[in-house]
Amino acid sequence: MLRACTALVALLASTVAAADAWQADQHAGALRFVATQAGARFSGHFGEFRVRLDFDPANPAHARLDVTIATQSADTSDADRDQVLHGQDFFWVSRFPQAEYHAIGLKPDGKGWRAEGALTLRGVTQPVAVHFELQQKSGGFTMGGGASLRRLEFGVGQGDWSSTTWIGDPVDVAFELTLAPEPARIGP
Repeated sequence: MLRACTALVALLASTVAAADAWQADQHAGALRFVATQAGARFSGHFGEFRVRLDFDPANPAHARLDVTIATQSADTSDADRDQVLHGQDFFWVSRFPQAEYHAIGLKPDGKGWRAEGALTLRGVTQPVAVHFELQQKSGGFTMGGGASLRRLEFGVGQGDWSSTTWIGDPVDVAFELTLAPEPARIGP
């Protein structure tokens, strides 16, 4: 019995180590943001995003984290605020339909990991550190963490909104994701 359990654990470990490309199921996770408007906190989420993590726990320096977010999927549950958020002064979704984050290499960070990558939002690229924890689960991982950024560094908030009088500059981003092995690609 012990030998069978040991063999099963070895098989699972080799499967996890070999399947180092993971992708998030956006329907089984959340990508949220929190900011302030007139001194009061408000939150929202992105309904459409893709996350891919190439990660071998034995070689974190060669990990790769790629995130693509559909900016038009930003939703704060306030139609007027969402219209402004999608407009030219903020995300300008007709011109910049995506935000992208790319990081190569992970570093241990307390109980989790830190990715030091670059976020491109509204055509502006800035360095952003993302902190997260990975928890192994049957067939994959859960990934939870976040980052803090300043909207004005990305030009999010033009004209009257470039002041922090009504909308604060700091924005906190948080996520809880379920990662599963990426399906094998067919063809070239």
